[in-house]
Amino acid sequence: MQSLPSHEGAPPNQPLLHIFLLGHMRVLSSTGLSLLPTGTKTKALLAILALSNRRPVARTRLAELLWSTRAPEQARASLRQEIHRLMEVLHPLGPEVLDVQRHTLAIRPGLTEIDMEYVLHTTPQTVMTLPDPLPPLLEDLSAVDPGFAVWLEQERNRLLDYKTAQLEALLASAPPPAIIMAAAQRLLRLNPLNEEAWRTRILTALHNGEEGTALQSAESCLRTFQDTLATTPGQETMRLIADLRAAHHHARQGAPFTTLADQPPPPSSASAGMYEASSSLTLSATVFLACTPTAGAGDGMALAMQFRNELGLDMAMHGVLDVSVQNEQFAAGPSQSLPARRQWDFLIGITVTGSTATSLTCIVQALDTRLNDTIVWGHRLTITATNLRALANRFASVLIISLFTTEARRLANRPIAALSPLGLGLRAFSLSLQNNPAHSQTIDQLLDEASRRAPENQFLFFVRAHTMLLRMSEEWQTPVAEYLRPMVTMLQQNLAVFPNNMATRYLLVVGLFYTRQPEEARFLLAQMHAALPSDSHTSMLALQDGLSALCRGDATLAARIYADFFGLDADVPLVNAPDQEFILACFLANQHEDALRHARGILASSPDRSAILVPALASANALGHQSLALDYRQRLHRLQTPLSVQGIEGHYAHLPQSMRHKLCHALHLREH
Repeated sequence: MQSLPSHEGAPPNQPLLHIFLLGHMRVLSSTGLSLLPTGTKTKALLAILALSNRRPVARTRLAELLWSTRAPEQARASLRQEIHRLMEVLHPLGPEVLDVQRHTLAIRPGLTEIDMEYVLHTTPQTVMTLPDPLPPLLEDLSAVDPGFAVWLEQERNRLLDYKTAQLEALLASAPPPAIIMAAAQRLLRLNPLNEEAWRTRILTALHNGEEGTALQSAESCLRTFQDTLATTPGQETMRLIADLRAAHHHARQGAPFTTLADQPPPPSSASAGMYEASSSLTLSATVFLACTPTAGAGDGMALAMQFRNELGLDMAMHGVLDVSVQNEQFAAGPSQSLPARRQWDFLIGITVTGSTATSLTCIVQALDTRLNDTIVWGHRLTITATNLRALANRFASVLIISLFTTEARRLANRPIAALSPLGLGLRAFSLSLQNNPAHSQTIDQLLDEASRRAPENQFLFFVRAHTMLLRMSEEWQTPVAEYLRPMVTMLQQNLAVFPNNMATRYLLVVGLFYTRQPEEARFLLAQMHAALPSDSHTSMLALQDGLSALCRGDATLAARIYADFFGLDADVPLVNAPDQEFILACFLANQHEDALRHARGILASSPDRSAILVPALASANALGHQSLALDYRQRLHRLQTPLSVQGIEGHYAHLPQSMRHKLCHALHLREH
């Protein structure tokens, strides 16, 4: 495979290292010298770092992925050896491209080029420039470790989902017929059961006057579903095929063949159509426990059952899903355990892979029952009596946002007029995560219409509050306290009606801190800590603890809390991820190098986040990095971020005055 071109926004300097992960793994220096490690574990280590979005990966996480069957001490010792081998292979480039810290590893941004990053930066307008088909991700690295195998499957699914989403978005943009047919063909190579692609092929052929091609596509669609699932496609697709056959029959009898060619494309994929037909106002999931034959039994299994129950309870307490827990313990894996699994939208399977008297290791997976039990999320955990409650608390949030994102992607091509209230909320949620001000009006319209039709739906309420917090991080014209005050009032009213809603409590604590009501925020936070007797940095309460420390003026403590939380690498939490507060805390604690390192990792994939750019600019100024500071300042100017004392005072009013003064000084701002 030829090397993929550099994506837009890449640094002007020539990369020192080129890492190719598609197909057989290759690692080349800028002169073409192969630097591919010889050891399988060393290759896998580099691959994990290359696919971490330039973010630091905790050493504990690396050890879990590469030596999942070993004791933690042995795994960490083996990891140290592999890090040494990797540095030797990359010598003398190692220190330039690898950031090796005591607790984390990362690939430094700017001096490496990774082919997967180009793929994951494609848009609907550029996705057709990718080779088709793409070579398998890490084709030669399947037999490394059971933990690595699960991780690799997730990464391959992520790549598949991303390319599918871009192709589906391309179809929705109504490109020329030739591109439509080519994109539909690519979608069917990725997933032969993609009904949107089949209907697009049929209708495009009709619009082109190619009746024979349309009929052949219809027959191929029916045959594919019969051979694969022993059933027929969904209602929308079958209706289209029936109309096509009827029109063909009339045409053979002398009637003009025009009826289908004048129809608009069908409004949804079959899966979305089946879902929307139920008019459901929420998603459903069930949590269950499974054990492999070698997992063992004993006291460790009591931890597994307690974790299953706590995870299900925490998910239910968010108030945005219909959640049930299966009390029976199953012997098979997630995809075979539940014979009646189609009654739920998602399965949350906890597969125990090993247990002792004091701990257990397990794989937690989310499977979509409407997509042939496709794994849409997964993670490996080591659970003890000490961290069990905190892990359940954290991963309940991680799972919920993963399910929301998956469902929003399933409905991405459905017209707004055909969406249920839940579908409207999912569309708004998906758009809000893009942090694009151009979508604000559309998001508000979606939520207004959804709330009009389902005024008591807690998911819609969450999306509205969450969206306001996301907008707040990029809001510089209106003081943050003033901007969020209506949201806080709304959350307080909702909490009075639904006092056990965990998502509302999370959001309200954050809103109270930002609106300069720290006493109320800490009172509510103390109640949440009392309900979750754990001092672990694993739980979601660490996010509120970090913000509390910042508002109290203890930036060093805040930076440590955030570093511990994000160091676990457990995906995106449910509430607005406070990565901007993490960068800010590092700057205020005089940890300028750390602030820049974390900021670079975020800006590599989200280059226009002003809430990251401001503390990053302050850190660059403090270190005297003039060229980097100029780059950040120019980006902020392009984003029309008002770098003024008034703007900083309004945006960071929740911080003590000394902190705001320090930030203004580092940004070279002065009172006029």
